[in-house]
Amino acid sequence: MKVDGDRVGDDGERMSEDLELWMRDPVECVKELIGNPAFKELMSFVPERVYADENGMNRIYDEM
Repeated sequence: MKVDGDRVGDDGERMSEDLELWMRDPVECVKELIGNPAFKELMSFVPERVYADENGMNRIYDEM
């Protein structure tokens, strides 16, 4: 795929670049990540409460 940039070359023309575009099925990517044993210890699928302070007074709400 050819992409025109915002810079102008020495010849006064806009510079362009040929790029290689890759496409993947997002569902297959998620399956690969979840099934990868290298990430086993880094993933958690249960809700947990996270606090910003040691006393547990300032709770952090975030997405999974």
